Amino acid sequence: MVKRFFTGLALAALMITSPIFAANVPALKGRVNDYAKIIRDSDEREIEEYLAGVEQASGIQIAVLTMPSLDGEDISSFGIKVADKWELGDKDKDNGAILIVAYAEHDLRIEVGDGLEGSLTDAKCGLILRNVIVPEFRDGNYSKGILEGVKNMGGIATGDESAVSKSVREGDDSNDAVPAFVILIWLIFFVSMIISGARRGRRRGRYYHNGNTIAWIAADAALRSMMGGSGSSHGHSSGGFGGFSGGGGHFSGGGASAHW
Repeated sequence: MVKRFFTGLALAALMITSPIFAANVPALKGRVNDYAKIIRDSDEREIEEYLAGVEQASGIQIAVLTMPSLDGEDISSFGIKVADKWELGDKDKDNGAILIVAYAEHDLRIEVGDGLEGSLTDAKCGLILRNVIVPEFRDGNYSKGILEGVKNMGGIATGDESAVSKSVREGDDSNDAVPAFVILIWLIFFVSMIISGARRGRRRGRYYHNGNTIAWIAADAALRSMMGGSGSSHGHSSGGFGGFSGGGGHFSGGGASAHW
């Protein structure tokens, strides 16, 4: 909880001080959406079949998205945009998850629906990224890394230990508490940025609307994330083909990111 709040504050500060980028979220075409063209056909079929089996057995929806580039956007903010548009998982269970690869930036992200955060924890997602996917990616084995990563996600989400790598099963699953003084420093920085922006706006003779609006939206998101998420669910389904589409699942930013 403390770690999630700290992360929310960091993202809020980033939103205030950085330009707003708008990488387009691509269409949900299926369980595998390989826009970066880094997955072999045989592995794509295996991933599709595996994830279809996971959904049939448990109702859990997992999808893969590879992007050639995010055009400068942070993968965490892009990930929640994808989650909001695709709406994977049942709207009452929020049991969806997404593995995102940003090829040009060498960034990875696992986005987890609210209903899976108890099993597919932030720590477990981090272990999957660092111990399973990143080593394969550094060797140029993108397709294999994604295949193995997806199986670990599915195995943890469904409780199938046979699909989970030893390095993930036996890895450190502790959520290290962030020292209180570090949180305090970030909180002071966060508030000072809001005040500073407001003062600059007044000196220019206009109401500093955008900065404050972004800041308060980000702060609200951080608070909701710390409290476990209370955002509204979406009732409609995303488009897809082959009978696959999202079921209205909600995401609040759970998951993990990594770089290779």
